[in-house]
Amino acid sequence: MSTPPVVERRRRGSRFLRFVSRYTGPEAGVVERQLPFVLAFAVGLLTLTVVDVVTDPALVLAAAIVTAAVMVLAVTLPWSRWPAWAADLLPVVSLGAVSLLRAGTGGSSSILGALVFIPVLTLASQRGRRGVTLATVCVLLVVFTPAVIDPQTFTSLTVMRALLVALVAFVLAVISHETTERLRVRNAALDRLRVQQDELLDLVRTDADVIARVAAARESALEQMVAVIDSATEQAIIATDTDGLIQVFNAGAERLLGHAQGAVVGRLRLTALHDPDELRERYAAAFGHAVRGDGEQAERRLLDVVVRPAQGEGSHVRDWTWVRRDGERRTVRLAVTRRVEGDGASNGFVVVATDVTAEREAAAFKDQFVSLVSHELRTPLTAVLGYLELLQDGPDPLSDEQREFLTIIERNARRQLRLVSDLLLTAQVDAGTFQVSPARIDLADVVRSSVESAAYAAHNAGITLTQDVTRTPVVADATRLAQVVDNLLTNAIKFTRPGGTVVASVAPGPVDEAGRAGAVLEVSDSGVGISPDEIAQLTQRFFRAASAQRGAVPGVGLGLSIAKAVVDAHGGTLAVASVLGEGTTMTVRLPPEPPAARADASRA
Repeated sequence: MSTPPVVERRRRGSRFLRFVSRYTGPEAGVVERQLPFVLAFAVGLLTLTVVDVVTDPALVLAAAIVTAAVMVLAVTLPWSRWPAWAADLLPVVSLGAVSLLRAGTGGSSSILGALVFIPVLTLASQRGRRGVTLATVCVLLVVFTPAVIDPQTFTSLTVMRALLVALVAFVLAVISHETTERLRVRNAALDRLRVQQDELLDLVRTDADVIARVAAARESALEQMVAVIDSATEQAIIATDTDGLIQVFNAGAERLLGHAQGAVVGRLRLTALHDPDELRERYAAAFGHAVRGDGEQAERRLLDVVVRPAQGEGSHVRDWTWVRRDGERRTVRLAVTRRVEGDGASNGFVVVATDVTAEREAAAFKDQFVSLVSHELRTPLTAVLGYLELLQDGPDPLSDEQREFLTIIERNARRQLRLVSDLLLTAQVDAGTFQVSPARIDLADVVRSSVESAAYAAHNAGITLTQDVTRTPVVADATRLAQVVDNLLTNAIKFTRPGGTVVASVAPGPVDEAGRAGAVLEVSDSGVGISPDEIAQLTQRFFRAASAQRGAVPGVGLGLSIAKAVVDAHGGTLAVASVLGEGTTMTVRLPPEPPAARADASRA
């Protein structure tokens, strides 16, 4: 492709301006600004060897010496330390050399007089107007130099010639000055553009690096997500769009539901996996009316009841019933999370389902077992204890051996009755029917009574049981709190080695806004301690710590779950602090009165 003539001319002009600027412009140094004149002066001297126009060799020699001195001064003197106008002295001296050369080669008729315009260009290229003025004045002096040396040559023609040459020098200096100023402005603009270009290039490189890192991170995250989804076989992972249309269906989902991935992705909605009756029932409960419409419209509305809790940030977990391809129903724990783009917009949902059918069936069976044991054993045990009392207090005398046997039977029957009572209490907690009967009591009395009851067991185990009680009035259920203290003391004694200590303490807690104090109850022991990863499970029903299993400590794992239920019913907290091999501290904090009592008081 050929370059247009106009563009080519502009390029040539630009190259010429750069050449001129290189030796006379603002970027040129002091030495570079003198080089054009020195070179032209040397050419002029060479011309004199061909054309014999020398009228005064001494003046020519003086001009050459001055020119050489100018070059030496330009090279040797520290011009960068001095003001910018100091460098103007060199072109002025060069004009003096021209005047000497002109006077020594014929005066006003000298063929080398044109050299005067080179220092003029050098002076005019400097900043400000002083160079133009100085160049014009110096040219006048140069033209008048021959007349000064030889007054006989001074005529009106000399004056006219001086004025005309000065005018030409002035015009040339102005044009050169303006051209140089424009060149200087253009160079400054180019410098700014170059700086901006460098900054933009840095920004582009930085942005490119960031984009590359983000792209790499996203690609890595995508690969990791795909690997995790593909490797998850125990959980069903399903991703949908905003309308619930399935987009991702992993191997775990295939195993759980019996559907092939190709038969589901892009074909079925999430609601098609649910039990339709359960969906409609929960929709009606959530929105207060039955779902309206049919077909896709109804499916979109039914989707709301599944994903509605996850419309905000985070995820929501709930049990649902899914229907397999063969019609079998499975209970799944569904975690629904909203999919969010970088700009915050939602583009669908991610559903993680875990089959909990066996777990839920086992829990239901356990609840049925607890209820059955509680109701079917409590009545006969109560009857057994009643008949034991009749035997012990009856009119017929009993031998010592018979009384010992009856005592053993009574002790074991009461132990079984306590266990059945614990089972019944846990059933009440699960059913939401567990209640407390608060009254104004002194918790210190409750603790003293429990310590006295546990003293015999502590003595037999070789453990020192002490108490540190302060009068602590609260509104609470004394019977239930006694059950809490008994369970805490029993556990402390069980898990403390012979020679150890158990301390029960109670004191008023912090004062609330109404000026009332609650209670702080602590049971500390120097026992075997509890593993940190087991502390969170201590209050679960039937949980047995590893230390209890290794030491064959008797119990069924209901004591702390009951204590937690009683404390919760009072609006308090149960905290556990333990160090393996050093001991455990159970801390119960109670408010001045249970929440139910406060609510009743406010209504009254």
